[in-house]
Amino acid sequence: MRRIVALLALSFCCLLAALPPRAGAARGDEKEKEKEKAALLAVGAPAPDWKLTDPLGRAHTLSEYRGKIVVLDFWATWCGPCARVMPRLEKLHRKYGGQGLVVFGVNSFETGDPVSAMSRKGYTYTLLLKGEELAPAYGVESLPVVYVIGADGKVIYSHAGPDHKNLADVVEKHLAARGM
Repeated sequence: MRRIVALLALSFCCLLAALPPRAGAARGDEKEKEKEKAALLAVGAPAPDWKLTDPLGRAHTLSEYRGKIVVLDFWATWCGPCARVMPRLEKLHRKYGGQGLVVFGVNSFETGDPVSAMSRKGYTYTLLLKGEELAPAYGVESLPVVYVIGADGKVIYSHAGPDHKNLADVVEKHLAARGM
């Protein structure tokens, strides 16, 4: 029962995130956005280590990717805004995968078939399962949430909801600073 309530709440949050902003939104809305952002790990904070498995059962940990830039995308098949983020992550994966970038789709709070969903869309970045086990450590309370973790293991970017920021700029800046 608790799981169903949590899934309904996450679904509702994703639906709200997909709505366009209202003209002349109240100041309370801005405070809510700041509050949601505050729940995420801060830029510069060390990213908690984790251990999740891919669909083939292979375990992955954040610490094994030290020295690389890691992108974590918390998503679910039922989340409409998540679907808008994923093509951009595939582009990042294809463009920078050979330059020290690793992209993970961290499937969370799932009710569908994430393997099939990624396959149908042709996404080739690594899928990790049962991300809800990791979500609390990263402050993930709604979907999608994207983190970029630097080669030193510290958060260099975080955002909840569909984002229009050019993540390639974030990655390129960090690659250049690291001489990668």
